[in-house]
Amino acid sequence: MASFSDEGYDCPAYAACRPSPPKALYDTVLAYHQSPRELCVDLGTGHGAVARALATHFISVLGVDSSEGMLKEAARAQQWDNSNIQYRQSNAESLPFIASKTVDLVIACQAAHWFDPEPLWNEMTRIVRPGGTVAFWNWGHYVVTGRLRANRALQELFFEDLVPYWPQPGISVFNNEWMYPVECRDFANWTDLTRLVSVPADDDAPGVSNTPGAIQMRASQTLGSLETLIRTLSMVHEWRKAHPEALLVREGGSGDCVDTLMRDTIEGEVKWRVFVTSGGNWRDIEVDLEMRSILLMARRKQFLSYCEDPHQRYP
Repeated sequence: MASFSDEGYDCPAYAACRPSPPKALYDTVLAYHQSPRELCVDLGTGHGAVARALATHFISVLGVDSSEGMLKEAARAQQWDNSNIQYRQSNAESLPFIASKTVDLVIACQAAHWFDPEPLWNEMTRIVRPGGTVAFWNWGHYVVTGRLRANRALQELFFEDLVPYWPQPGISVFNNEWMYPVECRDFANWTDLTRLVSVPADDDAPGVSNTPGAIQMRASQTLGSLETLIRTLSMVHEWRKAHPEALLVREGGSGDCVDTLMRDTIEGEVKWRVFVTSGGNWRDIEVDLEMRSILLMARRKQFLSYCEDPHQRYP
């Protein structure tokens, strides 16, 4: 997650334009969750959107992030009625400030692809109480509904031009044939492993099928807000670090990789091109986005006590 911790990373833009998880995500996770609702830990909390959403469902919520800038955004968004939320700066793989077997739910949204799986699951096994839940949700692969040429331009940028700038393991983990390395494989300590995948109808994803009950991730935006969102992506941030000479169009330059994307996108879509040549502002054009999403859930096993009835598990 190095890009988000960079001094030059635009954390306010991230907080302003990244789509929030849909209500269906929380409904699905809470329906799966069977443990008490005392303590929830939000890993990779970013600007705190998930922590705030779950604050009404748990007695206390702890948001954890390695980026000081992101935590400042989370604190800035904190409301008086979110007094049960606290934030700590830390990596996900080591949480010494959390006591063993005290966490009911660990959730991570748009963050798990940055985690180191082995130490992460060792720490999850330590902190999550028997019967508790871990839920990791990610979305990606932007698809503009009904816009074939725009999607081709997006895919060319993401999967050709920007590939050398993907921070590792990062997005390449999420995009690697959907074989998600952070998926739990500790079958001795975890059970009820669940994997829900949603793929947009316009997405070309051979070999990947939708799972019943999967979380659909959609957003309605303008091309202007989509441009801002794309600029918050880690690989775009790394591209700009590698090309400091590339001044943005709005700065009087010839543009960077995102400016090129937007030009190609507008040029490729006839209606958009006509709108702009007629004097319209391309940033006002409205689009519907849909993204692939994947939700991984696991439940901490409730082991048998030697002094109890073998058919009775302790709480």
